[in-house]
Amino acid sequence: MSGPATPMIQTVDLRKSYTLGGSTIHALDGVTLDVATGEFLAVIGSSGSGKSTLMNMLGGLDKPDSGDVIIDGQNVGSLKPRDLASYRGETLGFVFQQFQLMPRRSALHNVMMPLQYRRPRLTDGETRAAKALESVGLGDRGHHKPKELSGGQQQRVAIARALVGSPALLLADEPTGALDSKTSAEIMDLLVRLNREDGLTIVLITHDLEVADYASRIITMSDGQIVSDVPNRAEAA
Repeated sequence: MSGPATPMIQTVDLRKSYTLGGSTIHALDGVTLDVATGEFLAVIGSSGSGKSTLMNMLGGLDKPDSGDVIIDGQNVGSLKPRDLASYRGETLGFVFQQFQLMPRRSALHNVMMPLQYRRPRLTDGETRAAKALESVGLGDRGHHKPKELSGGQQQRVAIARALVGSPALLLADEPTGALDSKTSAEIMDLLVRLNREDGLTIVLITHDLEVADYASRIITMSDGQIVSDVPNRAEAA
């Protein structure tokens, strides 16, 4: 009989402090968290709660003062710069509030961008990008530039770009913050489908309780600590 599966994410006693105006701010104050493979986790909290700092740690964009971040079996904090870049390119997909698309490139070329940094370089990048666009419902928009797409379509392109490398983990930082409520719901429905049908592990940062309700588990942060960690009954229903 096999034992329990190793979590996709393990953080152990994460601590991170900043000095601002002569005062010490504890952005993370002993955060320990496990996230299972295939889980959809929402992290909520007010500005300054530590949720964005936690996201930066998971993404390898910042290092803790102490503690460990283990993603898909890798201790992120111990990776050398080249290995860290490979980790971000091959293990993670990022989706941000601002779509961060290249305005003069087509949707297809925007989606292909992360693959250009793979070593060895992939020979089927265009095919992968086309499939990623198809998976988010934009298979017929590959040759459109961002200005020719709606805000929701641009975010779908950004999600396709995050998916094109077949990541083990999708990190979404306020992905609906620049969208109206109807479009936000469409984007969240897409993330739910990717989680349920494709088994993609998702960590979503948001301040919006309605957005958090799409997740299967919700943690609340305050003053650098996790103050609540509960299954989402609304999602289960």
